[in-house]
Amino acid sequence: MTKIKDLTELQFRQVNPSWMEDDGPSRLAFIPTKKDGGLLSLDRSASTDAKSSFEDFEALGLRTAGTFGLTPSEFEEEPNPVSCYESPLAHNPHHSHADFNGLSNGEKKKKSQELRRKALSRGKIHP
Repeated sequence: MTKIKDLTELQFRQVNPSWMEDDGPSRLAFIPTKKDGGLLSLDRSASTDAKSSFEDFEALGLRTAGTFGLTPSEFEEEPNPVSCYESPLAHNPHHSHADFNGLSNGEKKKKSQELRRKALSRGKIHP
């Protein structure tokens, strides 16, 4: 795994419709689920755009209410810093992830709330 060096490079997050609230995505959109092994899936803006990320996600048969974005710098902010890594997959060469391993459940919850606020302030990127 290679850590993403450009801390300003936007990382796209697809948000499941069930994670949407009236004002935007809930914090659940920004925390790995149990099946994710502590890794939050993202796509790198260095190699794709928000529209393509959205379309590629749907092409896999997955549902998304929209594309939101966060930077590695925002993930790494204290408290509870999380690092972002390049992690291309066979079906998605743009894939990256944020590694929440090492954080307690309480720290993960606080981090997801912080990331939600940042994503909301940036707004939905696509569509």
